[in-house]
Amino acid sequence: MGLSLSKKLPRGTAALAAVRFFHYLGVQASYFIGIIGVLTYELGATTAVIALAVGLFNLFIIIGNAAGGSLLDRRGPAVHTVVALGATAASCAAYQLVGAQVPTVLGMSAGFGFATGFGFTFLSSYPAYLTSDTDELKRVNALLSVVSNVAVVAGPAIGGLIAAVLPAQRVFVFSGVLAVLAVAPTVLLLRRVGCEPAAERHGAAACSAGDREATGDAGTFADSARAVFSIPSLALLFLVGVLAYAGYGAFDPLESLYYRDVLRVDISWMGWLSSAAGVGSVAGAVLAMRAPHRSVNVRTLMLLIAAEGAACMLYVGTPFVGCAIAGQVLLGAAFGMVTPLQNTLVQMYAPLRLLGRVNSVMNAGFNGAGVIPLFAAPVLASMFGVQGVLVGASCVVLGVPLAVLIARRAQIERLILDESAHESVS
Repeated sequence: MGLSLSKKLPRGTAALAAVRFFHYLGVQASYFIGIIGVLTYELGATTAVIALAVGLFNLFIIIGNAAGGSLLDRRGPAVHTVVALGATAASCAAYQLVGAQVPTVLGMSAGFGFATGFGFTFLSSYPAYLTSDTDELKRVNALLSVVSNVAVVAGPAIGGLIAAVLPAQRVFVFSGVLAVLAVAPTVLLLRRVGCEPAAERHGAAACSAGDREATGDAGTFADSARAVFSIPSLALLFLVGVLAYAGYGAFDPLESLYYRDVLRVDISWMGWLSSAAGVGSVAGAVLAMRAPHRSVNVRTLMLLIAAEGAACMLYVGTPFVGCAIAGQVLLGAAFGMVTPLQNTLVQMYAPLRLLGRVNSVMNAGFNGAGVIPLFAAPVLASMFGVQGVLVGASCVVLGVPLAVLIARRAQIERLILDESAHESVS
């Protein structure tokens, strides 16, 4: 039977979805246009400077994610939400007090990256504070993915409209306002969640006793890393994610140049094409809601990541805007299915007391994987051209999960059997 929104969702889901929507809508409306767009179109920055901005953003996402996961585990949701929304509002306000120059844009990339990473925990960890039931977890994660991808549709479009009539720097005013508006649903959310994940409050266990013995309940980041690598499903998810995201690393510093120099469109198209991906993501997330139980496994996840690579090839493989739009829609659809599936698998297997920090380790690996290609991209672009590098990166995203599926076929089959057994018990 497929998953459906008509089935029961745990109390607090609507409030969590609202907080996630406000926070992520601001990210989508602002980052690409307000930082990369400003550097590319208004300041005429070099590829190396754009790569530095993206590198700072990703680095501080990792730092913010680690800090957010640790704070959530140690101090609970109330303190985490105050810091997450406060950091977002403060960075957006500070950016308006300075001019749009390369050093200030780089500073904003770091500050907003930290706030963005801090808020990732709303998506990756908070569902476990609402329910310990595997079926409900799937639906909550799918709903959060739908909400996130609606933000991907609306955010860049709003950002594009703002940038069409005002300096692109002003898109961050919108993000700051959204952080303030998120306070209301945050109050409702905090009334529904306790200080511990739902499975601990209700005496349920999302991972086996053996897993707990292997990972322990200690609370350091090193313990979180050991948890990831001591549980086969988490280790495989980490491996595939890191290798695939390494391919995406080349996109960040070159994508705006692809728009400007290959597609030959203006800055507002950075918003419209991102919105096209959001439309596909909403459709993908809705499909994820109806995914049959038997498809919720690591093999499905790898196939979907490979599908992302194929869509990327269509997106960047021609100089035609129409093909880029189609590629973005298909890429979004695959991504919309990947995110809830990946989050559900992590929430099923991560030790509960380490859930926030385990997600920090996973996201640190995914974001950190793009560092080497990020800084190699300018050199490669001078040798093979912007479009040539992007097509090559797409091939990496396509090929890595397929190679792992072949090389680790036996292990994957065992993991799928374990996942089926776990779901039956749950």
